[in-house]
Amino acid sequence: MQTDTAHARPPGADYCIDEMRMELCPRLSAICGLVETIEAFGKEHNIPDAQIYCVNLEIDELMANYVAYAFRKVARPRMNVVLRTFANRLVLVVEDSGPPFNPIEAPEADLTSGINERKLGGMGLHLVRKYADRIDYRCIDERNILTLEHNFGNPEGE
Repeated sequence: MQTDTAHARPPGADYCIDEMRMELCPRLSAICGLVETIEAFGKEHNIPDAQIYCVNLEIDELMANYVAYAFRKVARPRMNVVLRTFANRLVLVVEDSGPPFNPIEAPEADLTSGINERKLGGMGLHLVRKYADRIDYRCIDERNILTLEHNFGNPEGE
């Protein structure tokens, strides 16, 4: 983990307190280790369990989508996960080498039809959208960069 060691910050400034970085090959088997690392980071920084649960749920859903769809035709898939804690929020950044895919523009999940009438898919992104307070997507240098922000005290996560 990398720690911000700058001391000349004005009181109340919005700066990163600490961050955790992991680079991994996107496989479903990698989720368990990633979840454990995120939980340890949360405990170390007294991040509410509800916030860590939301981040881990998002990671689980995103990894499942990446493995099932994004990396089928990618020779050497790589994924970077960064978790940053600030005084008032937690920021998850997931960067991958899959084909461009903007989850913000993906269709909303069908929540009105009966379970047997619904198309498969979409519920994972629905959960990601539900739990994140802010979502940003960018494709830079053939890399997808998804940023999910979680405010501490968000009623969805408590």
